[in-house]
Amino acid sequence: FEEAGMGCLLYDGYVHTPLVPYGVSELQASVGIMITASHNPKEDAGYKVYWGDGCQIRPPLDTGIATSILQQLEPWTDYGGKLTARR
Repeated sequence: FEEAGMGCLLYDGYVHTPLVPYGVSELQASVGIMITASHNPKEDAGYKVYWGDGCQIRPPLDTGIATSILQQLEPWTDYGGKLTARR
């Protein structure tokens, strides 16, 4: 998102999923994204997107976002390196 000219806030380290929608609401962000892992089956882990209202995305936004992700699977930058540099 930064490379597309959008301001971003990256939580450093592990955070609880509810912190993302809370942050979206409190910071008046346009969107929030959480990459999750789960103690449940691996199918429950994934990519959660929260809209500017702090709620998870709903149709038809979910389909458009999923399509965009599938069209752009090649990373734009080394985000792991960027995070390490910030520490």
